[in-house]
Amino acid sequence: MTFISDPTIDKKEYAKRFLSEPYTEEDVIQKIAELEYLEDVETYKVQRAAEYPDFGSQLDYIYHNGVDAWKTDIVDPVKAAYPKQTVDETELASRKAQALFDYRLDQYTKAVDRLSQYELSVGQEKVTEDVVVGTEPLIDSDGNYSFDSDGNTIEINITEVRVIKETIDPLPATVFDSQFDSDGNPIEVEVPNPLIVNDEAERAAAQDVINNTEQAVIDHYEANQ
Repeated sequence: MTFISDPTIDKKEYAKRFLSEPYTEEDVIQKIAELEYLEDVETYKVQRAAEYPDFGSQLDYIYHNGVDAWKTDIVDPVKAAYPKQTVDETELASRKAQALFDYRLDQYTKAVDRLSQYELSVGQEKVTEDVVVGTEPLIDSDGNYSFDSDGNTIEINITEVRVIKETIDPLPATVFDSQFDSDGNPIEVEVPNPLIVNDEAERAAAQDVINNTEQAVIDHYEANQ
């Protein structure tokens, strides 16, 4: 018996065996959830098999005590300890729905993180913030300590500027690529910067994920930030 929990199995590839083309990544995710649930249901068989004596011992018991005694003394106690499980369609639907929700949340999270990165064609401006590193007494214009109404020395924060993000220059829009002309001679051709092309494609894909994410997933994400 093969179980999807087997660590040597690629879950996605295993689940694809049970799907018909064409299928989506979401179909695969739900099939994995289904197979995991069915494995939970079938666990009682594995547990029973582990509890039963080996086949030879059982035959020996039947020979000396009869089939009825074998059922009563060996089979029935194991079956009672590990009762048969059946598929609960409501539970199965719930697990598949949860798996799909978790997948969409993961995809949405990755998309948001991807769009939070700076655009290679634009670059990044330096970002700083003032950080409190200590305190010191407040001194007035005459060089005297200042006190509050209770006679306590007034303390003010000592801050320093820290760089959160360094300045990053934009990449050039085009680069030169070594190619060959129709005569086979090497030439340099100006082409769109492939790094920018790839960056824009990834950003577009991430935006598409965000645009198509259901509101319940977005609400869950924002509630946990």
